[in-house]
Amino acid sequence: MLSRMAHNKARRNGDPEPEAQPAERERGLHDEILLACSERGWLVIHSRMDLPSTVGIGTADFVILADGGRTLLVEAKARNGKPTAAQLAWLAWAKKLGHRGAVVRSLAEFLKFVEE
Repeated sequence: MLSRMAHNKARRNGDPEPEAQPAERERGLHDEILLACSERGWLVIHSRMDLPSTVGIGTADFVILADGGRTLLVEAKARNGKPTAAQLAWLAWAKKLGHRGAVVRSLAEFLKFVEE
């Protein structure tokens, strides 16, 4: 109930939707993205955050196999997180090859990206 009240107050005051605000913690954003993908029945390759990576340097946090044969590449960053040069280069190379990728900082940004 408190969450709904805060959400409605933010809307009345003209503040952005709470979901549109950048995530404070990257882990929470990862969880939200995983849930959104699961609800849609999409397959997800997700790089764990609690162990050193075993995938290539710069690989996006999420490789998502969505409906319609779409492959989506997502690097999730919290409010103050910055993508590394390797992460940006990896996404740029994927784009050059014809794939779609993005750096997202909120669930709203993620949802906007996957709906484009």
